[in-house]
Amino acid sequence: MSSHSIANRLESARLALTNALAENELRSELAPFGYDETRLQQGQSLYENALAVWQSQQQGQSRRRAAAAAYKRADVTARRAYMRGVRLCRTLYRDDPVTYRALGLAGVRKKGFAAKVAQMRLFYTTALGNPEILTTLAGFGFSESQLQADLALVAALESARSQREVESGAVQDATQSKAQAITALERWMREFFTIARLALEENPQRLEMLGLAVG
Repeated sequence: MSSHSIANRLESARLALTNALAENELRSELAPFGYDETRLQQGQSLYENALAVWQSQQQGQSRRRAAAAAYKRADVTARRAYMRGVRLCRTLYRDDPVTYRALGLAGVRKKGFAAKVAQMRLFYTTALGNPEILTTLAGFGFSESQLQADLALVAALESARSQREVESGAVQDATQSKAQAITALERWMREFFTIARLALEENPQRLEMLGLAVG
C-alpha cells in the first residue's frame, strides 16, 4: 500500500471520527446503533495509534535512506584513500615480495564487506607496525599520521554500515507495526461506516459529515 493511499485512508478516518465526536446530533443518531462516545473514542484511539505508527515508519525510512547514503560515502572515501596507498606501495615494493605480500598487495581487491575491510586493515596495521615501511612511505609524502587517518576511515566505514543495518531493521519493525495498526483501524472503520449508513440513511447531510458519499 502506497504512502499516498495510507494518507488518504487516515484522513478519511480522521474526518469521520472528528465529526462524529464533535457533533452532538450526529452522535445521538449513532448511539442507538452501538456507536456512543465511548465506542467512538475507541475508534479515535485506533486512528491516533495508526497515525503515530505510520509517521514513525515514514521517519524511519528517511533515516534509512540517510544511513544508506552515509554508508556509500564512507565506502567511497575509505576505498579511495586505501587505493592511493596500495598504488604507491605496489610501486615501491614490486621487487620486495615479502613486504608486498605482507601488505596484502597481491591479487585483486576484495568486494565483500568483511573481506574488503580485512584487506584494508591488514595494509594499514602492517604499515603502521613496521618502522622501515613507515620511513619509506614518509619519504614519498605518506606520513604515519596520514596512515592513521586513513585507517580511521575504515573504522568510520564499519560504523556507517552498522548504522545502516540498524536503520534497516528498525524500518522493517516499523513497517510490520504500521501494517497491524492500519489493518486494525480499517477493520473498525469498515464496520463503523456500514452501520453509519444504516443509522443515517434518512439524513444524507449527516452522512456527508462523515465523508460518506450519498446514494
